[in-house]
Amino acid sequence: MTRGKPEDALQTRVIDLCKLLGLHTAHFRPGLTQTGRWRTAVGGDGKGWPDLTIVGPGGILFRELKSATGSRTLEQRKWAEWLTEAGADVAVWKPRDWDSGRIEAELRALRATRVVADA
Repeated sequence: MTRGKPEDALQTRVIDLCKLLGLHTAHFRPGLTQTGRWRTAVGGDGKGWPDLTIVGPGGILFRELKSATGSRTLEQRKWAEWLTEAGADVAVWKPRDWDSGRIEAELRALRATRVVADA
């Protein structure tokens, strides 16, 4: 099942690399409705949730995936703001981030165990 969006190839690469590195990912795929439209079932304030949630020993990343010229929707910007205010690591990845090695570097850093100081 593919929507044919430019981000799909990037998403496949990122998820494959996460598997290779032993990281855990969550992505919620849309389904095709009876009217022929793609919809992702969400509840509460879920509209705009980042494309990927990635978890490893070093923490958690929330990443929106966009084409080279893509930009976030209003709902995606709001979620980024809320998550950032809560201390989360939120960013947008584009194909150039794959090409530059940024994505691989961030994922490899997520493999490192985070040291937490005693309170």
